[in-house]
Amino acid sequence: MVTDLQRPRQLSRGFTLVELLIGATISAIITLGVITAFTFLGRNMVRIANNSDLQSRAAIASATVQKDVANTDAVVAVSATGMTLTVDTGAGTDTVVYAYDANTDEITRTDSNQTYVVLRKVTACAFTFTDSNGSTTTTATSVKKIELDATTATGVFDSGTYVTHQLVSPAMIVAGSGL
Repeated sequence: MVTDLQRPRQLSRGFTLVELLIGATISAIITLGVITAFTFLGRNMVRIANNSDLQSRAAIASATVQKDVANTDAVVAVSATGMTLTVDTGAGTDTVVYAYDANTDEITRTDSNQTYVVLRKVTACAFTFTDSNGSTTTTATSVKKIELDATTATGVFDSGTYVTHQLVSPAMIVAGSGL
């Protein structure tokens, strides 16, 4: 016969306070790791999208300039931030002006019909003009090759989404230059 004094102790069910604290701490660390990973992946995706956008816009801008230079009859004026060309349109000639404006961070193209932005978010821009000897020149009539170097940027630096893209055009031979 079992008396009250001899009754075995019932095993307690549940967790102790220490076990609960350890479990909560481990859960918090895992949750923090997952949130950090998602934040990192989100920033990377935004950076990739920004970089892709900058590259495609730079390629379009480069192709536009290359087309005009290939159809150029004469270089009218040059500067470190722009140029004026006489371009054969097929139906005559037109004056085309490319200009970089550091205040608006844009490179624009102006012809007799319109002015439009060729490239936005430009942080630096330089047009380089080369003569027939391969020397840099500032004389419009001696220009044989044109190069466009521009840096574009987008995103927010503090959030980790900031990216830049360097556009370096090929050396474009001026069609009407006799080369």
